[in-house]
Amino acid sequence: MEFKGWNNFENLARACGYSSCGKNDNGDNIEDEFENSECRDIPNGFQDVDPQLFILIGEILGNILSGRLPFNVQNALGNWLQLVGQVIETYNAQQQYFQGGPGRYFDPKNYNVSNPFCSSSQNTNSSKNKPNKSTNDIKKKNSEEDMDSKIKHLELSLNDLREEIKAIKKLLEK
Repeated sequence: MEFKGWNNFENLARACGYSSCGKNDNGDNIEDEFENSECRDIPNGFQDVDPQLFILIGEILGNILSGRLPFNVQNALGNWLQLVGQVIETYNAQQQYFQGGPGRYFDPKNYNVSNPFCSSSQNTNSSKNKPNKSTNDIKKKNSEEDMDSKIKHLELSLNDLREEIKAIKKLLEK
C-alpha cells in the first residue's frame, strides 16, 4: 500500500488540517515542562482530532480489510479488535480512577475531585475552589426543573384544550 508521503498518523492528521497541541518551543524553561507533566496532553495533539475523522478512518480501514478477507478471517479479526478495544477501555477506566483521586478510598464526597498533583488553572472542579454538592441536592434540583417544565407543558396543553372547546361550542351554536 502506498502512503504517498504519509509516514504515520501525524502526517495524515496534518493533511486533514489538524496540528499538534500547543508545545512550549522556547527551551528557556525546562523546569516548567515537567512541573505539570500530569496535566499535559499526549503528544501530537491527539485529543484535538475531530471524532468524525476517527469514524472516517475506521470506516475506510474496515472497508479495505473486509473487502479482501474471507468471512471467517473477518470474524476472527473483528473479535480480536473488539478484545483490544475492551482492554483499552479497561485501562482507560483505571487511569481515570487513579488520576481523579490518587490514593483516595471510595467515598461519595470524592466524586468529581480533581487531581491534586495538577496545579494548572485547567482544573475547575477542584474541591478546594468549590464546595461539593451532594448528589441528592443535584437530583432534587433536576427533578424540580423537570417538574416545572412538565407543569408548563400541561398548562399549555390545558389552554389549547380550552380554545378547542370554545371553537366546538361556537360551531354547535351555529
